[in-house]
Amino acid sequence: MFTFNRVLDRWLTVTTAAAVIVMMLHIVTHALARSLFDAPVYGTNEIVEYWYLPIVALLGIPAAQLQKEHITVTMAIERARPATAAVFTIFACILGALVSIAFAWFGLMKALENTAIGSTADVSAVITWPVYYLVPIVFVLLAVLYILDAVAILRRSNTHSTGAGEEK
Repeated sequence: MFTFNRVLDRWLTVTTAAAVIVMMLHIVTHALARSLFDAPVYGTNEIVEYWYLPIVALLGIPAAQLQKEHITVTMAIERARPATAAVFTIFACILGALVSIAFAWFGLMKALENTAIGSTADVSAVITWPVYYLVPIVFVLLAVLYILDAVAILRRSNTHSTGAGEEK
């Protein structure tokens, strides 16, 4: 499981960084072409809005979960006993997984709808429907990460309660 998290974290980081770099190069090329040659790159604003930014924003969600960088409120669990804290944390993971699955389902329905109508950017012919499939992919991945976290907490709490792994 640790290897999966490490590989996924690396992939998300590299993909997001690549999207940011390509977006910056695209924007700079567009600005230079517009300023120097009075010939802007067609659809730059739409490509940035409908492709680059969703990729960067959506891939950041599971990356933050992997790196434990989401905002957490530990008021309820920091004063509780370890077993009680584990129960609350597992409940939160299950709730997070269920909400993520709901977002994935809604995102899939929206992606299918946009595919059916051949969705494009507002004022140009830039195709946008494929990027909508990133929403269900990201949120299913997030649900899997929540479930893996819950399993890891269960394993840790079982190890501590049975006394396994303790040195005597």
